[in-house]
Amino acid sequence: MHVHLRIHRWVMWWFYVGVICGAVAIVNILGHNLTGTQDRIVLMIGVAHWLLGGIVCWAFEGIKVVPAPASTRPDRKPDPNAPETEWHPASDFLQPGGRHSLLPWKH
Repeated sequence: MHVHLRIHRWVMWWFYVGVICGAVAIVNILGHNLTGTQDRIVLMIGVAHWLLGGIVCWAFEGIKVVPAPASTRPDRKPDPNAPETEWHPASDFLQPGGRHSLLPWKH
């Protein structure tokens, strides 16, 4: 089963901003001596960003799952009564008389 995801551009920007801000927050939490309250505030802001982003994407249908388009050519089984494909050598495509090629000769 094939499906296509249709993602709006603003959803991707929201995702990029969340990843970048999350990386900055992790560096600040691990690299600096923040108090417990400051750590919780930074984490709550990150959770709020992702939670609100998910709600907004759902509300405005930012991401849609669409089934793959049907093939334009219907799948047909080969007819057992149909003649086989006829093949010809390249020499059959020469003009009669003089055996000149249909395409100009390259020097």
